[in-house]
Amino acid sequence: MTHTALYDWCVIGGGIAGLAAARALAQRGQRVAIVEQGKFGNGATAAAGGMLAPLVEARVAEPHTLHFGFEALRFYPEFIRQLEAEAEMEVGYRTDGTLVVGVDRDQTEQLRHLFAEQQRLQLPVEWFSGYELRELEPYLSPTIAGGIRSGYDHQVDNQLLAEALRRTLVRLDVGVMEGVGELHPQRVDGIWKIEGDGVPGTPLAAANVLLAEGASARALRRLLPELGRHLRPVKGQVLRLDQRELHLLDHVVRTPEVYLVPKSDGRLVVGASAEEQGFDDRITAGVMFELLRAAWECVPAIRELPILETTVGFRPATSDHLPLIGWTPIPGLAVATGYYRHGILFAPYAAQLLAAHVVEGSSSQWIQTFSPERFHGLDR
Repeated sequence: MTHTALYDWCVIGGGIAGLAAARALAQRGQRVAIVEQGKFGNGATAAAGGMLAPLVEARVAEPHTLHFGFEALRFYPEFIRQLEAEAEMEVGYRTDGTLVVGVDRDQTEQLRHLFAEQQRLQLPVEWFSGYELRELEPYLSPTIAGGIRSGYDHQVDNQLLAEALRRTLVRLDVGVMEGVGELHPQRVDGIWKIEGDGVPGTPLAAANVLLAEGASARALRRLLPELGRHLRPVKGQVLRLDQRELHLLDHVVRTPEVYLVPKSDGRLVVGASAEEQGFDDRITAGVMFELLRAAWECVPAIRELPILETTVGFRPATSDHLPLIGWTPIPGLAVATGYYRHGILFAPYAAQLLAAHVVEGSSSQWIQTFSPERFHGLDR
């Protein structure tokens, strides 16, 4: 069969991981196609809160995750500057910082322990009294006695970010294909053939394939079932409220039970559950109640805000909660997935490290740490 195109790379998956990786590969002179079964930027990318918050995750983060998060956040300002220029649009990047507050005595004590741990790690955080917190955010509950301010944690509008990446790919002459059927990559005579309903010029041909599908990981599970067993979906339910008329918050505000993320267009993101429920995509009354209750305890006036939408996403989590980045045992097959709760933060920096590794042969501590080879006994 005659192939209509031979790409250097076919990226499978159009979430933040795949979009960022396709851009990084194309910027290194690679001929790239990116293929997505649904819409670009959907799934976990669309559902995310868009927080860039390695500091406030310190209490739950594995040390590698924390330190990689610092490096990824330092990478962000220049990445955003370049991307906004390339795409000719803004992506809602904000540096207001994050407030982590306790709505009662137990939560406040919990945060004091977190603050002590952060100080031990020499993280740039401050303890604020309830009065000082309400000076910053007057709508916070009067029951809040104290909390942590992290000016180092930022945020971005994840949906605008995905659109900016898509626009940039078009301008880089990346083959952009979405809304296709289930994809079936297979390697024949040293060339990858990617078949699927709706893929132009099927089978699409590429020298290499990057699997960046996220939690579904259908192609990864078929090609490397042993590795696929280390990847699972973690369900997250999210609400988006409208604060355009009653503007409640400027900072990201978190409690131990909920986060509230104000966006530049007036949306307020409230999330998120973390459920081991497989791919059950139903919105449940119980989770919505718990999120709204926790949000109301933090910001009582939130009860006045209209609900714009409810969303479900599935975070791709590995068995050790570290990403999968780099070559697999199958020739010409690489992965970029498993970013779990940190996809928006990790993806741009991880994409640069991955592209430098697979195109230029460079390595780094992180490529070694996040290599799929850490899971022994992979199928070949």
